[in-house]
Amino acid sequence: MNQANGKPYRRPIGRYAPHVPIVDHLDASQAVVDLRRAIDPADFVSHIDRELKIRFYQEKTRKSYRVIIGGFLRWLGRSPNTATRDDVRDWLELLVDGGASSSWVSVHLSALRTAFDKMCGQRITMGLVTPRRSQKLPTVLSTEAVQRLLLAAPTMQEKLLLSLLYATGMRISEGVRVRFGDLDVDRRQLKVVQGKGRRDRVVALPESLLPLFARLGRIARGSDFVFPSPEDPKRHVCSRTAQRWMARAVRLGNLPETATCHSLRHSFATHLLEHGVDVRFIQNLLGHLRLETTTIYTKVARIGAGQVASPLDLLHESRDARGRGLAQDPPTAPPSIVAPAGRMRLALKRTGKHVADIVVELSDLRGGPAVRLAGIRLEEMRPGFFALHLPPAEDWTIAISFLDDEARDRIDTPDFYEALRDAAIVRFLTTPAPPLRLAP
Repeated sequence: MNQANGKPYRRPIGRYAPHVPIVDHLDASQAVVDLRRAIDPADFVSHIDRELKIRFYQEKTRKSYRVIIGGFLRWLGRSPNTATRDDVRDWLELLVDGGASSSWVSVHLSALRTAFDKMCGQRITMGLVTPRRSQKLPTVLSTEAVQRLLLAAPTMQEKLLLSLLYATGMRISEGVRVRFGDLDVDRRQLKVVQGKGRRDRVVALPESLLPLFARLGRIARGSDFVFPSPEDPKRHVCSRTAQRWMARAVRLGNLPETATCHSLRHSFATHLLEHGVDVRFIQNLLGHLRLETTTIYTKVARIGAGQVASPLDLLHESRDARGRGLAQDPPTAPPSIVAPAGRMRLALKRTGKHVADIVVELSDLRGGPAVRLAGIRLEEMRPGFFALHLPPAEDWTIAISFLDDEARDRIDTPDFYEALRDAAIVRFLTTPAPPLRLAP
């Protein structure tokens, strides 16, 4: 049999072949919750949460869905089997009028669609589409801003976490869960276990971070986590704690307040792209499923030539080539002239060749009693690179309360810690190291 053009007729195959239409028969007997009768809202939420659990939904997703479904049912004020499509529209409209973002409205719609339509065979979300999301450019820090940020982190643990997020491009939830067993020092790799979407991947481990890992490994004995929780060493620090560490370093480093932990991930991808790394390789490092998600960094990157293994290693190499340490670099912005709020005296005792204990004595301008801030330690990580380790802020609460308001406010500013760091480094370099004691 020939066609009108004279060519032999061939049956269509592949996507051009006719397909049998899929008919979805909703059977109430297959529903997780039988909504043909009234049910208590608390029982409904419990049944849905159990189904989410056995389907291996993430714990954060289960928690969000419980809160959303419970809030919707409390607003509804009736049994879940009486919910209609108009009720869902009214609920979403209430969220929009209340100032909710498009992302938050999308999460609400997904939770209701999963609970009622997918698990209970209802159709109350049919015709409702996912809201449009605004396309915003990511916040990217310059290499100079990253340097100031890492220098401003007061403790070794905070400095390592922020450096690791920038050096590997990990998400904050992935960074706080790093274990010492995930490190492959020989191959310079770090395994990200069960990241977003329950997927494993491998990222490059910068060589410049290995000494910090070794030091934390000796300190955090008895814990598998690199960043253990102070309350329970068998658990890691939460993401909220890491965000507070980032906010503190941002404040002390005089960086824009819009910089977050996720900004380090954006900066990692953008700096790699600027140095000529292929965008598909960056996609694998970030763990993106779609290439379109990674190509957003082409809109903010300044493309340059060259290939790098890690932007953090490049940062250290470029500073070492000029013969200066990170801690001794002058600030990029001219220092501002600030009126004095009190007097500071510093006592330093070198307890080792590269370590010194510091005690600061502060007094306000009114002539009040002097207070002592102890627990400060200065460590020379390598020649020219100094790290200032501070105790938890709670240790100084009672002592600081004796100062006036102006002096207390000055302690929580970058000027105080910059002056303390500079004075400690000068005192450290002018104080001889203790003599080496030989074992008998």
